[in-house]
Amino acid sequence: MTTRQKVRLGLFLVLGLFLLFPLGDALGWWASDRGVRGEAGYVEIPHGGHVHYVPNDWDGSNLSSFPTTPPPEGMTVDSDGRFVPLSE
Repeated sequence: MTTRQKVRLGLFLVLGLFLLFPLGDALGWWASDRGVRGEAGYVEIPHGGHVHYVPNDWDGSNLSSFPTTPPPEGMTVDSDGRFVPLSE
């Protein structure tokens, strides 16, 4: 294997590792507040100058019906935008 082939292979490996993280986040491989699933049962969705709080299983419809304030301690957001107690 020539030096040029080794460099090319190394660059492809680095690029592949770099792309693994956003792809895994988008596919929900990791539970996090920056991705698809939040540990608290909801995620923050930035919308203009404010943030909406939506449930983990949100289907992407009608963002404006969800609250712009975080749920109180021990609560989460329901599929219709109401605050409900966290289920254990």
